[in-house]
Amino acid sequence: MYKLPGAGVGVAGGGVGALAATGADVGWWLAVGVILLVLGTIAVIAGYRRTKRLGEMGS
Repeated sequence: MYKLPGAGVGVAGGGVGALAATGADVGWWLAVGVILLVLGTIAVIAGYRRTKRLGEMGS
């Protein structure tokens, strides 16, 4: 039977230990996290500006 990578490592709910157990480079995961944070921030700012602009048009 196929065993998932990181299964049975003893890390409940995942985490850095499970990522390391899969052979993934932690630095790569940190880079992905930073990129997601930047993209999320840009999306929030863009949404705020759009809402503000639409509010000014209605008044």
